[in-house]
Amino acid sequence: MKKAALSPCALCDVDEAMRWYDSREPGLGAEFVNVLDECIGQIERHPDLFRVFSPPYRKVLIRRFPFQVVYEIRADCLWILAVYHAKRDPEQLRKRLSNR
Repeated sequence: MKKAALSPCALCDVDEAMRWYDSREPGLGAEFVNVLDECIGQIERHPDLFRVFSPPYRKVLIRRFPFQVVYEIRADCLWILAVYHAKRDPEQLRKRLSNR
């Protein structure tokens, strides 16, 4: 089973979301991270299960929160490129993916 690795951009996405949720309700940021961890576990167990977003990238929606995890299946790991709010401009995500 391949392990997931978060890119620096994805780590920033998670940190930003966690801080925003905690500012709205203490502890909600930790809940976000827990749900994200569950989602990443599903990706690790079944990396081919989720739909191709823009080859070679796949995405999966996070339960309960309006975020999607965008990842790439690599030879050595599952590279998570973004933890992206589903209502944000999708063009910004495409630019991020094309700049990598």
